[in-house]
Amino acid sequence: MDLQYIFASFDGRINRAKWWAGMVILAIVSAVFNFLIGLIFGGGTFGTFLVILVTLALFYPTYAVCAKRFQDRDRPGKTALYGLVPLLIASLLGILGLTVSGLEPTAIGWICTLINLGVGIWFLIDLGILKGTPGQNHYGGDPLAAIS
Repeated sequence: MDLQYIFASFDGRINRAKWWAGMVILAIVSAVFNFLIGLIFGGGTFGTFLVILVTLALFYPTYAVCAKRFQDRDRPGKTALYGLVPLLIASLLGILGLTVSGLEPTAIGWICTLINLGVGIWFLIDLGILKGTPGQNHYGGDPLAAIS
């Protein structure tokens, strides 16, 4: 598996297995960095700043993985931004503590929760479950053809 192609390129197509692998790797990287930042710096201003930097840094590879998967479904890679930008905004609002008041979610918190749920279901079905376009499409050859 060519990690540079999967996480840094917007060209071509990837199949469901590579999308799942890419998303699991990104989730593990995010969890490890956030855990270490919390352990070392806590929830103070500097720790929050570092978590924001990690979130922003992981946006690009997440976009690259999702864009190639949308292209496998014969849709423009930019379609991923319709889900990823709202997720990024919701995540940043959560990191900044604007989604909760005490232990109760605020109105913004509920909106962010619905956005996360909606985009999560959309990406799960569209990118994680449904098959890509068989054969050649506008974005390249079938990634499963090389496996067969």
